[in-house]
Amino acid sequence: MTRAKAVDYVVTLLAVLASIITAATFQPRPSDRHSMTPSAAAPSPDRNLRPRTDQRYTVLAGELDERVRAGDLGEGGQLLDPVGLARLISRTPTAVRHALEQLARTGTVEPLGRQWCIPDDHATPRAARRARHLLEAMIDAGGYPPHTALPPAPHLVETLLTHPDALARALQTLTSSHILEPVRQGFAVRAPEEGRGSSALPPRGGRAILLGPDTAWNRDAIRHLRDLARKQWHHAPCPSHHVISRVETLQHDILHRLMLAADRQHPSPGRNAAVQAAIARATAARDTTVISLGERHWRSAVLAGLLADLADSLSSARP
Repeated sequence: MTRAKAVDYVVTLLAVLASIITAATFQPRPSDRHSMTPSAAAPSPDRNLRPRTDQRYTVLAGELDERVRAGDLGEGGQLLDPVGLARLISRTPTAVRHALEQLARTGTVEPLGRQWCIPDDHATPRAARRARHLLEAMIDAGGYPPHTALPPAPHLVETLLTHPDALARALQTLTSSHILEPVRQGFAVRAPEEGRGSSALPPRGGRAILLGPDTAWNRDAIRHLRDLARKQWHHAPCPSHHVISRVETLQHDILHRLMLAADRQHPSPGRNAAVQAAIARATAARDTTVISLGERHWRSAVLAGLLADLADSLSSARP
């Protein structure tokens, strides 16, 4: 065989081999062969492979869709971070991200940067209602005594974990109900009308559950719990019922121990006024009635901040 014939033979062999590889790579699936027209017998890789890639996450997208509609992942406006959500449902972040992309195309969730959120057409009214109920409960419990000014709006926004528009609505509603009155630098609490709540503290009751009543409270640890709760509220998916129940139990125990510490430092009725008001705000948040899992998540995050405020008040009031 001459050199030229050998080269031609190798070239021909490579051409045949390339055609075999191409045919094997883009061969249609058996279920698709009978539904394809002759002109579509060799579809492009993108048109043929992408549906199969998306199909792997359709089941997960359906599961997430059911959780969103049932309220298990929080209420409207709740952020859905793929990494945190993956830990919650024991899936990979990549799978969750692809599933959320599918749900975004159907409108079940909305893209928000590198995260997604649950749509909410009534976000401001819902937040205003929560803020109003909790603020009124704090006032009735003596957390903000009559004839005293409320903290500035930025402080209330942070305390109630709401936003300025919702807070403005809540304050306006409480003013219309003659619970607040406008003053030069904000709002002040009016004297309670007959039949409304007084400044007396709610009944204490209960007992320490997770830790003994003599265990010393730690202000830094309580602050750390507050920071974690706020971070989770702003950036993480809504926890499960079981997790929130454990958090609530821990918070009730912390509040009980802080109240015992307040009694030791300032026996009633000579308890420090700032400490008494802080206890009233925390107990009002603890006893606020909520319905959905997302509202329980919000209440626990608010209570975490109020417990840190109470710990700070106790530290400042130490004799």
